[in-house]
Amino acid sequence: MELWILLPFFSALIMAAVNVVDKFFVLEGEDNLNFRSFCLYSGGMQLVICMSMFLLDPFGFNSETFNSSFLYLFFSGIFFGLSLIFLVKAMDLEEISRVEPIYLIHTIIVPVAGLLVLNESLSYSKYLGIILIFISSIFASLRWEGKFSPINKTAILSLLLGGGFFAIASVLLKQSVDGSYFSTTQVLSIRALGLFISAGIPMFSFRNVSDLNRFFKHKKRGLTLFMAETLSPLFSMYMIVIALTKLDVSIVNAFNGARPIFAVILSAFLAAMIKKEVTEKIDFQNLLIKIVSGLLAGAGIIFLA
Repeated sequence: MELWILLPFFSALIMAAVNVVDKFFVLEGEDNLNFRSFCLYSGGMQLVICMSMFLLDPFGFNSETFNSSFLYLFFSGIFFGLSLIFLVKAMDLEEISRVEPIYLIHTIIVPVAGLLVLNESLSYSKYLGIILIFISSIFASLRWEGKFSPINKTAILSLLLGGGFFAIASVLLKQSVDGSYFSTTQVLSIRALGLFISAGIPMFSFRNVSDLNRFFKHKKRGLTLFMAETLSPLFSMYMIVIALTKLDVSIVNAFNGARPIFAVILSAFLAAMIKKEVTEKIDFQNLLIKIVSGLLAGAGIIFLA
């Protein structure tokens, strides 16, 4: 089991890097994308992923194909797409390390749903690990400026909705994977179709297409967006699907709770590389908060392993 734990761990690390790149190079800077044009790209590219995965591993279209596993996958993609929209909206308003923890309410919802819906029963130590990782994400969101700085209320609402949708999507994905009806690439294909419908189609407008066209005139930034929002999430989800065949969804999903502290570390590293000023205060109090967050996340991962 210990080796399978590495899959959701590295998946969380990859997605933390994706969020950091999104914030630095996509949602900020010259000709930056607003959340609608960003979701148009992310959701629209899912159609390409859907078709590519299907060509790699096609499946027949018959009455046996359109079973409960197919519906679970399809609606999982729908809810992942809705979750993406609300997360990106919040990222447009707040810092990454402050956005992630509220969104990660799904790391608490999923174990409850896993117990009630999927009959998952974990040991007390693993439930403790899940709780510690979630608490670590809360610490990662705190910023001390003589008092704790509040978070935008619109961002909070978006994050709660996004986290709820993510939890639903995760449980549906696990239900389908447990059915063992589709291969890993077929799972990715059907999920991508649902994501395209919920996150890509609703954001289609000539204005958003124009924004994307202007953004891709900066070739390096366009390539960065392709790597960060197409290839990296696909590889991350590939690891998640494989992990779900071996582990409970409560454990797999819990590793997302480590993303905020990963995002803080990667943001500081990237800012130093490109000599960009960050809004995170790096003083003794805030450094101590981040260290506590990292220790809690590390302890939680040890309990899960």
